[in-house]
Amino acid sequence: MKIKWKEVTRFSQAVAVVLFVVVFFLGFSLGRGFENNFILGAPSNSAEFTCADEKVINVDFYENFVRLEMRVWEKVYLPQTISASGARYANREETVVFWNKGNTAFVTEGGPDNITYKDCIVSSQTN
Repeated sequence: MKIKWKEVTRFSQAVAVVLFVVVFFLGFSLGRGFENNFILGAPSNSAEFTCADEKVINVDFYENFVRLEMRVWEKVYLPQTISASGARYANREETVVFWNKGNTAFVTEGGPDNITYKDCIVSSQTN
C-alpha cells in the first residue's frame, strides 16, 4: 500500500480513529489512578476480604473513605456514614453499602436486603 501524504484515505482515517481510542483509554485509566491518589492520599490500611461463594473484596481504607475493588476493573469509592456499631460506608443513594466491624464485613447493592458479599473475613491485611 502506497502512502499518499497529501490525501486523506479510508485507511488513514481508520488509523487515526484507532490511535485516538487507544490513547484516550490509556490516558483515562492511568490518569484516574493518579488523580485518586493525589486527592485521597495514601491509604491508611488495606485488606483483602474472602467472602461466601468464593467472592473477594480488596479494600483500601482512607481517613473518611474506602475504595472497594469487588470485580475486575470496577473500583467503588464510598464515604463513611453514620453507624451505630462498626464502620459503614455508602454512596449518596445508598445503593452500595459496605459494613465493616473488626475482621468481618459485608456489602449490600441495590437495597438493604440484597447482600451481594456476605460472611466476609479478612484474609490478608497491610498497614
